Amino acid sequence: RLVRDVFLTLQDLASYKATVTDAWVVPMGEYQMYTPPPPSGGALLSLILNIMKGYQMKSSPQSTDQKVQFYHRYVEAFKFANGLKKHIRDPNFKSEKVSVDLNNATQTISNRTHDPEFYNLTSYLDSMGTTHLSVLAEDGSAVAVTSTINYIFGSRVYSPSTGIILNNELTDFCGRADNISPVMALVVSAGEQPPSSMAPAVLKSGSEILVTGASGGSMITTGLASALINHLWFGKSLKEAIATPVVFVDSENSVKFEPNFDKDVIKALEALGHNQKQATRFYNVVNAVEKKGGCVCAVSDYRKRGEAAGY
Repeated sequence: RLVRDVFLTLQDLASYKATVTDAWVVPMGEYQMYTPPPPSGGALLSLILNIMKGYQMKSSPQSTDQKVQFYHRYVEAFKFANGLKKHIRDPNFKSEKVSVDLNNATQTISNRTHDPEFYNLTSYLDSMGTTHLSVLAEDGSAVAVTSTINYIFGSRVYSPSTGIILNNELTDFCGRADNISPVMALVVSAGEQPPSSMAPAVLKSGSEILVTGASGGSMITTGLASALINHLWFGKSLKEAIATPVVFVDSENSVKFEPNFDKDVIKALEALGHNQKQATRFYNVVNAVEKKGGCVCAVSDYRKRGEAAGY
């Protein structure tokens, strides 16, 4: 384990400082996407979207064959991203840079899938729940904020004086130390922030703006990627794009489908070699607000039975 018999002290709380960094700016067609840098999940979201962008998709797949081709490529992009997850670290404590040849990644995706070793996969602990807010103010300010205490009730430690339940974010290091190598445990430093799937994003194109993000731990990335592809590239309304059934690739590269996912596509993907597993529940929840053509549209994901609010 990374940590044994460690106590949280008042000095730890007093010395903690929130860091303010520039967002990553990722070209996304007509839009520029702004998302937090590592150790957030924005890097993996950007990778997946850029791999899929290489196929120059301009309309939603209609036939079963077209859907199978799209989702096979989509799942493969996630498998490549899973192989890179172990490199997502706090840049203040890690100087190594990882570059990805997007053209090569796009060309490498064939009509079959591969064993986990092909993607250089190292299994990790799936992260847990989160909460997200997308806000567009009347003065044009836009905020996408994702927050979490990780597991349900976090560390299960409650402060009677503040009413705060303390998080257990350090568990996001544990799976990596257990499954990568004993050396990894030695390079986790005091003050280092653990990796995260959280990927709030603001997309801008001229006067148009889209503020989005998701809750759902490890399912954040698939929820956001699916919503953005379906809305920006396939032309679905924001509500339809968020409601589209998702496929989730877990930490072992097994594929899990939402209950209302196209059954013919599932069978075809299994025939291509994708290992299907059942998910007990899907907790990817995307919230978004968009200003386009003078109109504002806000959507709260039906999966959490929430509603957008405004005035």
